[in-house]
Amino acid sequence: MNTTWLKIAGAAVAVVIAIVVVGRFMSSDKPEPAPPEKTKTFDQMAERDKQFNEAPKLVEQPPTEPAPEPAPRPEPQPAQQPPQPPQSPPNPLGRPAGVVYPSDLTGPTTLYFMPMSEEDDIQAQQILPYATAGRSIGRLPVMQYGLMIRAIEQIEQRWPESWYAFRAKQMMEEIVFYSDRYAAQYKITPQRLDISRFMKPRRGTEARQVEPARR
Repeated sequence: MNTTWLKIAGAAVAVVIAIVVVGRFMSSDKPEPAPPEKTKTFDQMAERDKQFNEAPKLVEQPPTEPAPEPAPRPEPQPAQQPPQPPQSPPNPLGRPAGVVYPSDLTGPTTLYFMPMSEEDDIQAQQILPYATAGRSIGRLPVMQYGLMIRAIEQIEQRWPESWYAFRAKQMMEEIVFYSDRYAAQYKITPQRLDISRFMKPRRGTEARQVEPARR
């Protein structure tokens, strides 16, 4: 009788082992579930914001040539009408006479900035990423641009003639473009966005080629 129970127990164990083996074999054929896709919204914005952390390329100036001999005075010509300047794009703040916005640049443009000492450049490089990060954060729902504006204010006060100040103006104009209320909230005036002083060379400046902001 004991032998009979041993046979029955052995058969039951064999059946259980067979079920386990078959189950594992069947489950191995099923593909593993794919990991959930990570959202890239913030990452994409940060990638696009890298433009503002990049220094505009220096423009090599040709060597100065001796002034040519004065040419004979030409005969006076009848007065002609001067060409009309192109119409400026619409802007929410209005545009006082002579003010140039960063968005007026539609292609690679040479602007003129004051060079910075090594120490100032290192400090500006530490502050500018706070502005670009604050720009990305401000685009998220329920967030604000306070971090960006605080960093920009430091750049405006310490290096107003540098290419860092130009980047700050690009970022400020962009948030005004999204909503008029930011102009009042952060005191962004047309004069604060004006880049006209960068358009012409000044004593001690260096030429750099800038690109329009990617939106």
